[in-house]
Amino acid sequence: MTLNPGSPAAKEKVPFSVDDMLWHPTPLIGQVTLVTTLNEDGASNVAPKSLVSMMILRPPVLALGCNLNHWTSRNLRRSHECVVNLPGVELAAEVWASQDLPHPRTIESAGLTPVPSLQVKPPSIAECRAHLECVFEREVVYGEEIVVLARVVAATIDKDVLEAQDPYEAMRLFAFLEERLYGVIERSVRLPQ
Repeated sequence: MTLNPGSPAAKEKVPFSVDDMLWHPTPLIGQVTLVTTLNEDGASNVAPKSLVSMMILRPPVLALGCNLNHWTSRNLRRSHECVVNLPGVELAAEVWASQDLPHPRTIESAGLTPVPSLQVKPPSIAECRAHLECVFEREVVYGEEIVVLARVVAATIDKDVLEAQDPYEAMRLFAFLEERLYGVIERSVRLPQ
């Protein structure tokens, strides 16, 4: 069979590391979130996470990847509640800076504003565009890493996002690509029918 030089089948494929720490460019992106939990003393804890994804739609269940030694996983395993806050790109600097703050790392120490959640005890973050309030369902542990499945029990979103002609353009969500590198969702495109 002769391949057309411009066809996708004619493109050369080369081996690529399975170690995601070496990926450049990354073939999988992770939406940047700020996950809030409660510390043992009742104070808020905030942590940037990009290993969060919806897994099941009915009921809505998301997966959150984390290190077992992180405050987020310890708090979530103890209290069984968290909020996945979805920042717009205007918070990129605060999100990156928050990972370097010493623990206990409160929402206020990150320069952000806590607001009461609807169904769970951990607060949401006022500056974020949307919030998914979650309760612990189950976990899978791989060495020092953990995947938590959490059911979404309540959600809020900024009113102006709902009223925007293009809500994705209004949210300007962003994704982690590589160390200190992110990409931005600037608009949505609907496929023709």
